[in-house]
Amino acid sequence: MAEASLSTSPPLKLVVAVAMTVLLLVFSQQAAAAPAPGKKNSCYKRLFSFGDSLIDTGNFIQYSTAPGPVTRSPYGETFFGRPTGRWSDGRLIVDFIVERLGFPYWPAYLQASNKTKEEFQYGANFAVASGTALNQLLFRKKHLNVNQITPYSLGIQIKWFKNLLPKLAATADERRELMASSLFLVGEIGANDYNHPFFQNRTLDWVKPLVPKVIRSITLSIEALIGLGAKNVYVPGIFPLGCVPRYLFFFRGGEPGDYDSAGCLRWLNDLTRLHNRLLKAKREELHHEHPDVSITYADYYDEVLTAPAQNGFNKETVLHACCGGGGPYNANFTIHCTEPGAVQCPDPSKYVSWDGLHMTEAVYRIMARGLLDGPFAMPPIMSRCSA
Repeated sequence: MAEASLSTSPPLKLVVAVAMTVLLLVFSQQAAAAPAPGKKNSCYKRLFSFGDSLIDTGNFIQYSTAPGPVTRSPYGETFFGRPTGRWSDGRLIVDFIVERLGFPYWPAYLQASNKTKEEFQYGANFAVASGTALNQLLFRKKHLNVNQITPYSLGIQIKWFKNLLPKLAATADERRELMASSLFLVGEIGANDYNHPFFQNRTLDWVKPLVPKVIRSITLSIEALIGLGAKNVYVPGIFPLGCVPRYLFFFRGGEPGDYDSAGCLRWLNDLTRLHNRLLKAKREELHHEHPDVSITYADYYDEVLTAPAQNGFNKETVLHACCGGGGPYNANFTIHCTEPGAVQCPDPSKYVSWDGLHMTEAVYRIMARGLLDGPFAMPPIMSRCSA
């Protein structure tokens, strides 16, 4: 994400479930400075990630001439103490994964000065805020304004990796070993392929036909990595769009039947489920075609826990942005989180949404833990790691 036939299964209380989980997990606050290189875990030697602003750790601000609010306070306030290019108050899912693997915070690809083997000894992050699975040209052909869509789509990110690989491993044997010993996170991506059209007033009928194309693009990227020798690939689904504060504000004023019992937009969550269902189906096909490769779908919302009030959570703010432009859901588009007049919550750890479109560090911590240890990914990342 960035500043930028449907399933008939029961409505998902997705964001509520995540918010409740935050209250069930207690972690000590870590120091704000980036950790020194730790002891590398024996299971993976490197992590390579591809996606959008939910996992971009600095690519967008490196190339953009107008990166916007992410370069200003209060972004980064919870952990780093300063803006770092992360669209959150602190760490992202990939940061928690890197920490758990015992790596230092590795560089965003565009931040590395010389693109040397030494700079990427722990892997690299290719994700770019506002990134899409489909390329920019497709949206341009469909007469969409692409000013807010990065040209660095998923296909370009894969090309970056292909260009980098020979610098990391000179021989075929070295490349084979590197690919087999690395962890690949392909996503979260795809949400912006729907966000950009919706926020330019396109209809569901306009957006829905994009879903199979988005899934095909993600599939081709996975196949490209497998062709290069990848053996461990994790592919997350997208988050429930119908529970995103910006969408709730944008489509406010709907009929009562438009909302599920959690207050989320049913039709947008149906679109989310369609995307995730097709992605899981493609994952199954790839698994059968490549039985020697571990391809794991990551579902961050596979459980509905007890009611938020029973866990001490204020259910009135579950669908509100912590830092936003006021108005319904604190998600007014006309005022950014960093601008005068913005409304900021006193404690981001009690909120699911950070700025109305991206999530708080507290939620990313939960997502990362579910990916690392289960149950959001089976097998979880750490299942093949030594204690």
